[in-house]
Amino acid sequence: MGEKKQTAGRSSCSVGDFFRLACEEHGAAMLLVDPANGAIVRANQQACVLLGETGSELEGKGITDIFLPNGDISPPRDLETNRTGLRRDTNGEERPIEILPRRLPLREGDILFCVLRDMTEPTGFRHERAEQDNVRRQLEIVVEERTGQLNETMEALRQETARRQQIETNVTTMRENLENQERARVARDIHDGIGQTLQAIKLQLKIRQARCREGEPCGGQALNEIIGELTSAATELREIILALRPLFLEDTDLDLAVRSLCERSAKRTGLDVRAECQGTFRGLGSSFKLSIFRICQEALTNIVKHSGCRSALIRLEREPHTMRITIRDDGRGGVSCPTIISQEGSGLAIMRERAELLGGALSVISPPGMGTAITVEVPLQ
Repeated sequence: MGEKKQTAGRSSCSVGDFFRLACEEHGAAMLLVDPANGAIVRANQQACVLLGETGSELEGKGITDIFLPNGDISPPRDLETNRTGLRRDTNGEERPIEILPRRLPLREGDILFCVLRDMTEPTGFRHERAEQDNVRRQLEIVVEERTGQLNETMEALRQETARRQQIETNVTTMRENLENQERARVARDIHDGIGQTLQAIKLQLKIRQARCREGEPCGGQALNEIIGELTSAATELREIILALRPLFLEDTDLDLAVRSLCERSAKRTGLDVRAECQGTFRGLGSSFKLSIFRICQEALTNIVKHSGCRSALIRLEREPHTMRITIRDDGRGGVSCPTIISQEGSGLAIMRERAELLGGALSVISPPGMGTAITVEVPLQ
């Protein structure tokens, strides 16, 4: 079988890794040589025995320095074509040594992987050479396989990094969308609620002022009505501020916060709004609590504005690894599950985005005339 071609491109394997993998414990004498200057970089134990020097004595020497001048070793650039040399033993005898080099593209640069063969023993030479060639081919296959595995691992890491970066970008975009939608919702609440109330109060005061100038008595009843409307506006403003920044969540468990939200909604709207909580809700992170609270808050806002219901229920269930939120009302129903693309500005889409930011999902069941049930399941961090 012919020699296997080297893989295109440079290997991810270092010189040290290749030496440990292919040479250090191998039975054949092997050298790693720098092709640029012919210096010996590494020598395994078998090469030290064959050449009669220690590894520290051989490393750094030129390949031409360890053979006799009358040998066939030429300058380093010709090492790959002139493969024999003479080595004098300690007893003064000279023996031929064959050098079988192979250029390998490792991480730090090209290296000559040289197998040394003692030619003084002709017995079994052909068999030994075939065995050495087979060993060399097996090593080349191992290097190629390891290089391929390393390249595949690096590509998988690159793809995973790109995927994580895309997820982070998507999460950032979703957070920005939620913030913008929250600002728009608050602006609408202020304009449609307290803004209209203040405009009405202003108009009433101007009318009362004009009548007083005309000599009409300024009765206390009219002022009491205006004071009542101002009190209502102040209450609504406090609700908006609390919805914007529920600071009490820092020191309050989630179940108590949701119960308080339902009680305030019932008092403000006159609807029967209840909360049921199952499990313990201590130890939850503040950002997690805020996200769940916002989902419940958005659900109640939708129910009050659009459902036409008489009663609503929010049920929290904490399981070992999951938080489940169920919001039900007895309103008109007929609500479809939103997509972020088709209904980006809707309250349900905002709730869905918040659930997905927590790694969860939202589902809606809303047959016409039979109310709406929204279920949100999120994993516990």
